[in-house]
Amino acid sequence: MQPAQRILCAVDFSEASSAALAFAERLARNTGVELVLAHAFDVPASLTYADIEKPADPTVRQQLEELSLSLSGIRSHRVLHAGPPGEVICWLAEHRECDLIVMGTHGRTGLRHLLLGSVAEYVIRHARCPVVTVRERSPDEIPLTEPLVLPPKAPRLM
Repeated sequence: MQPAQRILCAVDFSEASSAALAFAERLARNTGVELVLAHAFDVPASLTYADIEKPADPTVRQQLEELSLSLSGIRSHRVLHAGPPGEVICWLAEHRECDLIVMGTHGRTGLRHLLLGSVAEYVIRHARCPVVTVRERSPDEIPLTEPLVLPPKAPRLM
């Protein structure tokens, strides 16, 4: 197995995305691999081929450029693409021959997860390369407790 050459980091400018970018940046800096920053945006109403890579909101391109400015010393590229985020992320990772996808997750569960769906879950199920999800943790989150290990039950004799 050859070492990783390219990491795709999906960004949506949320807190979870920022945590994922920080992780991907450390990984790229420590290993010397190329980092691809990808953002999927809503399909514009008047779709032409040029619109596929040009969001209607110009601040999206500016936000992505600002993110890549903080990556000095790392080979990086920015990619904007219209379409459903999960599909865009998986396709870009395969198209750009990425060895790893890093993305944030909001950690929704239950009804909120069912109603809103999960881009991270879609990517984990459909990506053709490994996926690392990074969840922004609250500073007041309760630490995990050590698992309770009980001795095996004694055999029952009849």
